[in-house]
Order: sequence, then C-alpha cells, then structure tokens
Amino acid sequence: MSDQFTFNYVKISSLVFLLFLLNFCKVNADEMLDSASFDKFVAKIEQLKDEDPTEAYYELEKQISHLHTLSIEQQLVFYKLQTELFVDQAQYQQAKEVADKALKLARKLSNPSIVTTELLYARGFSLESLGDFTSARQDYLNGFEVANSLKNQKFVAMGLINLGALDYLMEKFDRALIMFNDALAIANKIKESELLGFINNELGILYDFINQKDKSLIFYQKAKQHYIDAGKHQYVYNTIRNIAQHYSSTEQYENAIETYQELLSDVDKIRNNELIASVYVGLAWAHARKKDKNSEASYQYMRMATKYLEDAEQANIPINHALNQAYLFFELERFQEALIALNRASEHIKRYKNSEQNTVANNAKLDFLYLKGELHYQLKQYKDANEAQNLLIEFVTHLLEQSNVDEVEDLRMRYESQQADLEKQLLEQKESVQALMLSETQRTVENRQWFIVFFGIVALILGWILIKIASGQRKLLHATRTDSLTGVANRRHIIEQVEKAFHTATEQGTPLSLFMVDIDDFKKINDQFGHKVGDQVLARIALIGQALMRETDTFGRYGGEEFIAVLPGVASSQVNTIAERLRKQVAESTWEHNRTATITLSIGVVSLHQGNYTSSQTLLKKADQLLYKAKHQGKDKVFCDE
Repeated sequence: MSDQFTFNYVKISSLVFLLFLLNFCKVNADEMLDSASFDKFVAKIEQLKDEDPTEAYYELEKQISHLHTLSIEQQLVFYKLQTELFVDQAQYQQAKEVADKALKLARKLSNPSIVTTELLYARGFSLESLGDFTSARQDYLNGFEVANSLKNQKFVAMGLINLGALDYLMEKFDRALIMFNDALAIANKIKESELLGFINNELGILYDFINQKDKSLIFYQKAKQHYIDAGKHQYVYNTIRNIAQHYSSTEQYENAIETYQELLSDVDKIRNNELIASVYVGLAWAHARKKDKNSEASYQYMRMATKYLEDAEQANIPINHALNQAYLFFELERFQEALIALNRASEHIKRYKNSEQNTVANNAKLDFLYLKGELHYQLKQYKDANEAQNLLIEFVTHLLEQSNVDEVEDLRMRYESQQADLEKQLLEQKESVQALMLSETQRTVENRQWFIVFFGIVALILGWILIKIASGQRKLLHATRTDSLTGVANRRHIIEQVEKAFHTATEQGTPLSLFMVDIDDFKKINDQFGHKVGDQVLARIALIGQALMRETDTFGRYGGEEFIAVLPGVASSQVNTIAERLRKQVAESTWEHNRTATITLSIGVVSLHQGNYTSSQTLLKKADQLLYKAKHQGKDKVFCDE
C-alpha cells in the first residue's frame, strides 16, 4: 500500500511539474521578443511611453536578455526607445549611456538609418541638459546631416529645432530665429502634429526671451493643441507649464495659479520630477506676488520644489533653484534663509567660469550681485552691500562695453517697424506667422548677431530680468526695478531712490529736488481711444521724461498716470526749468492716435534746502499737494513750493 502511494505521489508530482514546465515555456514563448513580433512590441512601447512610462520601462527591461535574437536595426530601435524614455523622465546620464552603446552598435551598419539620427538627437539633448553644449551641437549637426542625406524632412526640421534651441541658450537669437523659421516652413508643409508641437513650443520660448509676451502665448497655445492632436500627453503637461509661467511673467497671477493647479491635479501622471518641481516653484512665486499674497503657501511650495530636485541632473537647475529660493525668501523677508540660499548659489556660480551657457551664466551673476547688495543692505551690512553694488556696476559696464549701442538702437527701431507691418499681415495669412517675419527679418539680421546685444541691453534696462529654465525650455524671472509697460523705474525703486537721495542730501548738506507729474484727463484718453492707446501715451511720456534726465537722476512711474523725477544736487532754480521743459515738450508733441490732440501735464515741484523737510515722505506729500493744486487751477501748469 505504501509503495503504491509513493508511486502515485511521484506520478502526480511529475505530472504537475510537467504541466508547470509547459505553462512556463508557453508564458516565456509569449513574452520573448523576436523579429516577427518586434513591430507590435514597438507600437506598444510608443503608446506606453506617454500613458505609463513606468510600465514602458518595465516592458523594455524584460526583453533585454532577448536582444541578441534581433537584427542590428531592431536593436537600435530598442535602444532608441530606452534613450527617449530616460530623456522624457529627465534621467539624462542614463539616456547618454544607452545612446553611447547604441551608436557604437550603429557603426556596424553599412548605411546609416533614420534611427541613427534619432539617437544622435536624444544623446545631444542629454548632453545639452548636462551642460556640454559643444558635444551636444556636434551630435545635432551629425544627426541633421544623416537626416538630410536620407531626405527625411521631419528629422531635418527636428535638427533645425535642436540647433535653434541651443543657439538661444547661447544668446544667438538671430540664428535661432532663422533656424526656427526654416523648421516651421517644413512643419507646415508636412503637417505632422508632434513636429508642429515642438516648433511652436520653441518659438514660444524664444519670444519669451526677447520679451514679446503676446506672441509667445500664441505659440504656446498652438503647441498645446498640436500635442493634444498627436496624443503626446507628457508634452502637453510641459506646454501647460510654459503657459502658466507666461501668466506669471505678465503678472496674471490668479491665471497662473489656476493653470499650475490644473497640472497638480494630474501630478501622478507626470513622470518628470523637474517639471513637477517647476510647477511648485511657479506656485510659490505666484502666491508671493499676487494682490492678496499668501506668504506661508509660497514658502511651503518652494520647499516642495526642493524635494523634487534632490536628484535633478540638468546642469542649470542647481544655480537657478538656489537663486529662486534666495529671491523668494528675500521677498518674504526671511533674510537669513535668503542669505543661506545665496551662499549656495555662490558655490554653483563658480562652475560657470568660461561656460558656454552665456544666458545662464550672465543672468545668474547679475541676479546674484544685485540680490547680494539688497540683502546686505536689509541686514544693515553696508560695507558688503556697497562692495556687491560696485561689482554689479563693474560687470554691467563690462557687458555694455561689448555692445554697439548705436547699431542696436537702429536695428531695434527697424525691428519694431517690421513687427507693425507683420501684425497687418497676420490678419491675411494665418498659416505661418513666423514665415512672414523671415522674409523681412532675414535681410537685416544676416551675419549680424544683433539680438545678443539687444537682449542684453533690454535685460539691463528692465532691471536684470530673471530667467527660469527646465528640460530644454528656458524662461524669464520678473524685473525688480522697472515698470514693465514704460521701461522706466517702478514705484518701489522710485521710493527707494527718494529715500537714499534724501538721506545723502541731509547728511552732506547738498540740494535735492523732485517733481511729481500727472497726465491731465487721462481717463478720457482711455475711454475714447482704448487702453492700448493709453499705454502708448504713458510709454511716450516716460521716454520724453527719461531723455531730460542726467545719469544721476531717476525718472519713474509712481502708479497709474503719475510719474516722479528725482534730481540729486539740483536746486529749486534749476528744477523748475526742467519741469517746465517736460510740460512744454509733451504739450507740443504730436500723437499717432489723434494728430490734432493735445496732451498736457500738471506738475508739482519741491526742493530740499536748510532742513525745510523732515523726511522723504513729507517731501513726496508736498509734491503731491502741489500737483493737485496745479490741476485745480487749470491744469497744464507747474507749481513749486516757493
């Protein structure tokens, strides 16, 4: 009986094992990748890359041991999928290593394939993100040559986009513009949604860089729709982030917060930690700068961003994040934490010596020196503040010495004229905004890198515009000293200048004068001709006022239609003449919206001498009283305190 039981047990066990073995073999046969099932596998991974990158990674990992069964061409496609997956998740070092392996294998092919181009582009982007611009450009050029030899228009356009994006990072804005125009012409011709998404997104970034915000938003919105049409949801998230950052840069903070929150509602689907971090950074700034600011929420959002950037590989992230923290903590009056973040930024800046990343390096140094001076001033460390300000002036002077200001101004005027013409053409030709611009722009920018200088000067005049960049998309931070509409000093900076000038004048016994200006009947201009015309009037008056100032004077917008001029060392006898000259020039000006119209100013003038005013606030208050006295006694007048 025992022997029979043993025999039956062995028999049953053998049968179970055999069934298990057969089932195991069947499962592995089903899962094992081979040449016949490869195309189906690729289609599955392409879909998973966007919908569930983690699952896509898992599926690729399962098949690594079966790669030897595939042809070289199929192995290259496999590696390309791996590389792109790592790039999309901001794992640039791993992406580079896989691409290195694949491109070494590609040398065995008798003729290059378009997959070689894709691998070169993916490795180039990884190198760019890791800060190696020289190697990235070489990969982009090599990939472009392969695509061109194969006459593959889509990847020719992709090469132009990659090279153009690298150009604007190196402040070669004219060259980037030409590259993007060529790419856009190809994209419009072949009408490939993903490609149209790429080029429109990059054009949005370029126009953000050159401070043409309205155009940048148009391109971002187009990019978003093209990505939706292509089913590229991860790219859609990236573009929505760009739109949110655009809202913040144009002070539409509530819109920015709403758009960022839209992204956070899908945070579980976003596989790029750098993108998520930029969302939290954006929320931090929007909450800090909106009308009813929420300082605690702002602080907590910045802390959340830091957690997502612990393993960030993109080369410019550490310096940008440290400066972001420093500026935010400064605005929140957390001065000691701001100083810690600034010291961290100082260490990162050392890595940018002789860097190819001109935009990042120059703006980082400007931001660092400016904030260092302001921070030490707030902490009453006046010696350190003065040293930082001197270094800032020295660095700005160095940048300006590299510029040809007269040529830039001439080109800027031509550029603005061309833009006005293009606005009319946009109504007639919807297919390609940028193609129209190329026909006019290319003749004037050929062999002249004027956009480099133009951007540098605009950035300086507007108060060291701050840049935020992530995953190939780079963006501007807010100006801290200038009014975005008129380009002159903003309210905060004007008040600071009045306080500093008052302090110096009372200590040294030197004269100080200022005058407050109000545009008469400005509301009627807005009501009759619209706010756009009103904005043009404000900008023109700001330009006239600025032209009357010396280097040591400050002319700025105090708010609404009011301006203030601060003139250190100017006595009452002189300031009346300057104020009268401003009033007369504006009254005699011709205005585009109505050539028969006359716009007038009411001006209140005050001068400090022999301790007649006890504080800068009383000086401002008196100027305001005199201004309204001028208004109530007929307008178009200058009233002084003597």
